[in-house]
Amino acid sequence: MTSSVFTEQYGRCRELLVQYRQAKSMTQVQLAEALNRPQSFVSKYESGERRLDLVEYLEIANALQFDPCELIRLISNEVLSEPTIMDEWEVTAQELTILVRENPSLRGMLFGYVAELKLREIVSAFPGIRAIKKFDDHDRKKKGDLHIIYHHRAFNVESKSLQTSQIKFDAENQTWSGKAQVDASDSRIVTLPSGRTLKTTLLLRGEFDILAVNCYEFNQTWHFQFARNRDLPCSSYKKYSPEEQDALISSLIPVTWPPRSPFHSDLRVLLDEMLEAGEGSDPSEIGLDC
Repeated sequence: MTSSVFTEQYGRCRELLVQYRQAKSMTQVQLAEALNRPQSFVSKYESGERRLDLVEYLEIANALQFDPCELIRLISNEVLSEPTIMDEWEVTAQELTILVRENPSLRGMLFGYVAELKLREIVSAFPGIRAIKKFDDHDRKKKGDLHIIYHHRAFNVESKSLQTSQIKFDAENQTWSGKAQVDASDSRIVTLPSGRTLKTTLLLRGEFDILAVNCYEFNQTWHFQFARNRDLPCSSYKKYSPEEQDALISSLIPVTWPPRSPFHSDLRVLLDEMLEAGEGSDPSEIGLDC
């Protein structure tokens, strides 16, 4: 199941919830009163700013007096009849597979986006997740592939993949090792803690909160490991000064499975640690609100 915040199906679900409310001639304020919630609760889930959980959905269905299964069946039927991109382009799954395998750059790009999708699937199922958002890739002010609100704090997560050429399997110890490429897709101007600027492809300490490395290439299953930005190794590139090295994250970071420090296999454990330490940011600072 894909992250409900990002699918067309969830958008359709929101549209239907609005229609059900309007069919009852209820305002957002009146529905909120029936739910014993603030008006902003209704406004945010109808606009997509806030993700509903199952219990909340059932409460809304009860307040609006509609069958919750009816909405699900309606969306399911629409999804089944919706044409896929392969239908639109008139290509078969086999032809698309050949294109991806014959064009490594295309495979790498698609693989990265699929990894982000899988990451959203995992995160969206966590209790305590109040909102999930992906900002425009071209917005350089919003670094991070996935922005989430966990309980009352916002965290941005940078998603990266393993380099296939670096992967090794230790049959004796049943362990995997490799390296994740952790840098930007192109060079840009960054500001160092001293205020100096530098043009680089490397990422900064503090530029995001959590690194998520997808480990699909280890054993062909979708799983991730996670580390704090601050715990990642610094760059050792001799081209940079000591100040620059300390401020920049290494472009290649060793990764193993099972994970070793600073990585965690369970993002919830890491998030709870960060909450306890007072890390994360105010959701309103990055344009998110719960």
